[in-house]
Amino acid sequence: MEPLTLLFICLGNSCRSIMAEAMARSLGGERVAASSAGLAPAGFVAEATLATLAERGHLTTDLRSKGLEAVAGQQFDVVVSLLGARGLDLLPPEIGNRREAWEIPDPFGEDPSVYGQVAARLELLVAGLLAEELGPELGGR
Repeated sequence: MEPLTLLFICLGNSCRSIMAEAMARSLGGERVAASSAGLAPAGFVAEATLATLAERGHLTTDLRSKGLEAVAGQQFDVVVSLLGARGLDLLPPEIGNRREAWEIPDPFGEDPSVYGQVAARLELLVAGLLAEELGPELGGR
């Protein structure tokens, strides 16, 4: 069985979409192939993002900030905008079979507790998405 392919997008691909990518990989295990990209990539992953992910037990290896050109031509089962509906409006229509819009505040430059709040919310949303797509028994964790 082919893994579920996911793409998470945000503005800088330094915090939110990176977190969602790492969480989907952790929670979905081999059943998920998760990627992320930014509409205007920062070119780096925020240190607080990496610290928050590590604190919550998610692997941070192979996480890097990249733009949509890094996923150009790829097809995804699900594309999730962490910018809400406006993020989906900026994507090519053929990029995803299912599209989701989540309004997640950007924690960039905020106190580490804000990163933790964003991470907690994303974990619930990512787990819910995986349960919808793969069934309630998630692999990986």
